[in-house]
Amino acid sequence: MLSKRWVLSIPLFFAPAWALSPFAGADQKADAPKEVPKEVRALEGNYTGSWTLYGIDEKGDVVKHMAWTDTMKAVGPEVMGDRALVNTTDEMTFEGGQIPPFKVQGKEGYFLNKEGGLGDYFIETSGQTNRMVKVGENVWSYTTPAAAQELGRLGFPKDASGQHVLIKVVTKEQGAETHRISRLTTVNWKDTESKERALQFVTLQGYHKRQP
Repeated sequence: MLSKRWVLSIPLFFAPAWALSPFAGADQKADAPKEVPKEVRALEGNYTGSWTLYGIDEKGDVVKHMAWTDTMKAVGPEVMGDRALVNTTDEMTFEGGQIPPFKVQGKEGYFLNKEGGLGDYFIETSGQTNRMVKVGENVWSYTTPAAAQELGRLGFPKDASGQHVLIKVVTKEQGAETHRISRLTTVNWKDTESKERALQFVTLQGYHKRQP
């Protein structure tokens, strides 16, 4: 049975998603802007989503490992230190019933530059902050190493190494703001005959859609 810890180890959204680095939220600075930017206030709302995680089987073929739906609420826009953010609660329901539904708390918003303007986007979940870079209009991306433990859970041997690249595109679909996310993972390893292997494939794909 898959455990709750297994799922929390997955960079689900928007780690996803940017170079991954721990970040402790600072206290409000005296010279920090008190006004919450309109772009952060605009993040408030309810979102629903659907997600699929992929790995490999014993033959090395790409297969679906798990899937889930979620409902995320973003509330309480505020400025904290060098960040402007909303607080999020994500309730996840997993396909197959092996994992009971549970909630994950997080934060999402922007780093602020010295002038108080918006900098890089971030999402903080389970004590880790995922920092994204804007690469085009309504397009964000990040890259991070794939941990050996995570690759093992996706079906790869202990000596495997890999790299994640996540892309998020914000669109309008039938009038609803929609965040489409895909994570491309490149993995290198040696098989049972010590032959070098490599595989590049989508390991995570899904979306969040704003509700009225």
